[in-house]
Amino acid sequence: MGAPSLFRNLKLRGHIATLKAEWSASESSTYLRALRDGTFERTDFIETQRQFFSAVAHFSRPMALLASRLPRPELRLPLVENVFDEHGRGTLAHGHEQTFLVLLERLGASVEHIHDDAFWPEVRKFNAALTGIASFEPTHTALAVFGIIEDLFSGISLELGRGIVARGWLAADQVTHYPTHATLDEEHADGFYRQLDAPYEASATTARDIEQGLVLGGHLFLGLYEDLYRARRRRLG
Repeated sequence: MGAPSLFRNLKLRGHIATLKAEWSASESSTYLRALRDGTFERTDFIETQRQFFSAVAHFSRPMALLASRLPRPELRLPLVENVFDEHGRGTLAHGHEQTFLVLLERLGASVEHIHDDAFWPEVRKFNAALTGIASFEPTHTALAVFGIIEDLFSGISLELGRGIVARGWLAADQVTHYPTHATLDEEHADGFYRQLDAPYEASATTARDIEQGLVLGGHLFLGLYEDLYRARRRRLG
C-alpha cells in the first residue's frame, strides 16, 4: 500500500461524484426532506439527534483501529490527524462529541445521563458495522467506507444546520457542530481519498475493493438516517 498520493485520481473522483449524484442524498433522504418541508416534529427530530450522538461519540474509535492496521507512519498520519480533530486537537471542549452535546442542549434535549442511555438498535448496528469493517475488511475497502461517510456528512451537515435554522428552532449563531462538519469533513474525505488514488490504479482487484467500500459506506450512512426517521417516534424508557 503506497503513500498518500500528491495528485488526485480523476477516474476515482469521477466514480465518487457519480455515486453521490445517483444517491442524491439531499433529495432522496426522507429525514432531510421532512426537516426541509416542516413535517419533522421537533420532539422527534431531537430524539433522533440524541440517538445520533452515539454515532458521533463512536466514530473516531473504529477510525483509530483502522489506522493501527496501516503498515507505515505516512499512511497512519492522515487518520491520526482526523482522530485528533475529532478530539478538538487536544481541547476536548472543542471536540466533536462535546460540540454535539452543546447542540442537543440548545435544542432542548436532556443530556445529563446521555452516556448511560440505551441507544436504538439502528445506531448500534451502524457503530458495530464500522468496527467490523475497520477490523476485518481489506484496508482499501475500509478507507473507502470512512471516506465516503465523511464526504456525505459534509453535505448532510449543511442541510441539517440550515434546516434547524429554517424551522426556527435555533438562530444560526447558536447552531454548533454542523457548520464545522460542513467544511471540515470535505477535508477529511479528501484525506481518505488521497490514500486511495494510487491504489485505485494498481489493480482491478484493488479498484473493486475500493468501489465496494464506497457503496457500502453510502449504504450504511444514508441507511442510518432512513432508519432513524422510521423510528423517530420511538421512546425508550
